[in-house]
Amino acid sequence: MAGLLTAILLGYIGPVKGYLDQRGELRGESARLALLEERRDELRGQLAALDRPDVLEERARELGLVLPGERAFVVRGDLDPPPPAPAPDGDDGGPFGWLTALF
Repeated sequence: MAGLLTAILLGYIGPVKGYLDQRGELRGESARLALLEERRDELRGQLAALDRPDVLEERARELGLVLPGERAFVVRGDLDPPPPAPAPDGDDGGPFGWLTALF
């Protein structure tokens, strides 16, 4: 009788383990599916926005396109002014140079 009961229990271990493994895998895949659906909704929103003329024009200008009749200009070089030159280390500020260290 004990042998029969042991055989039955051993027979159930494999299917129960498989069920638990599949349940864990299902949870992981469900989470992945939710992320993919969220990404899909974002992309659909972007596609819908491309039908609006103002968004389409902004994207075209990012690519460097201009409207017919406009003139394109290329600005070369750095547009920011250079930083001010640091004061020389040997300059003590005259007879009152010690005051500059206080302020």
